[in-house]
Amino acid sequence: MFANQSAAKVDYRKTSVSPIEEYSNSHCADAIDFEHLERYTMGNTELEQEILQLFCEQCDTYVSSLKDSLENPEGWKQATHALKGSSRGVGAWRIAAETQAAELMVGDALYTDRISSIHAIAYAVDEVNKFVKTKYQL
Repeated sequence: MFANQSAAKVDYRKTSVSPIEEYSNSHCADAIDFEHLERYTMGNTELEQEILQLFCEQCDTYVSSLKDSLENPEGWKQATHALKGSSRGVGAWRIAAETQAAELMVGDALYTDRISSIHAIAYAVDEVNKFVKTKYQL
């Protein structure tokens, strides 16, 4: 929001503030937004499967990195930022929304919030992992 605007007058879709839209996307029916992913895969299901399997492996690595960087603000910021970006790329909006919030959690006072955030991110990651395994019968 800009300094000269009230919250009621701001159209967030016309500003650089994207978390509002991302939050609404995080409530989509499936763990992956296939309409979004198909923009990159052009409906190639083999490519979708390969991308999502790699994404799931990457997510597990990033969740481990988050746990390891609880007391390392720079590591925390890098891990959340990278996971947020890759989540947005594949349409994993719930993970993206959780990491969007987690990325801002720096400072000593937010240690317990970071722990809670890891649990929320891990839950969203688990949801995506289960969804991908079920969809592709892995």
